[in-house]
Amino acid sequence: MIPQGEALRTERLILRRWRPEDEAPMVAINSDPAVTEFLNRRMDAAATATFLDRTARHWAEHGFGHWAIEPVDGPLAGQLIGFVGVAYPSYLPELAERPELGWRLASPSWGSGYATEAAFAARDDAFTRLALPELISIIHPDNTRSRRVAAKAGMTIERQVRNETLGRDVDVWHLPAKSAI
Repeated sequence: MIPQGEALRTERLILRRWRPEDEAPMVAINSDPAVTEFLNRRMDAAATATFLDRTARHWAEHGFGHWAIEPVDGPLAGQLIGFVGVAYPSYLPELAERPELGWRLASPSWGSGYATEAAFAARDDAFTRLALPELISIIHPDNTRSRRVAAKAGMTIERQVRNETLGRDVDVWHLPAKSAI
């Protein structure tokens, strides 16, 4: 993976900054009940616009955030298939000062290994370019797909915290920088 300006490149993916034309495909991804099953809430067009605005502000303030993901070949080549990246999870004040590695991909891309490949790229960028001391991921305990990605990325469950929006405890996965790469 080689940083290329405002993008990261893996063998099969480009992780890039967001473009205005990404909003409609992201609304479609966020409208898929399979994708949003374990999220805090369903995300309509207004919530997606708020997410993209928050993402742009996070990049401006911190110099990092969620990347848009595009495959470079195959049937989904050139299409936005979701996001991956590191951001501070302001939605859980108890963890808001710890950098969270997160991802969300369109269901047609599931099973391809894209989430893991993208998570590895974002993780490696966080520990090399950004020199972050740790990463966490906040994952619903029933989300087996995300749990597998976190485990493959080298993360382990640190503890649980209460997510009042969901009305339940969620897992906090952790990876210190010294354990990665």
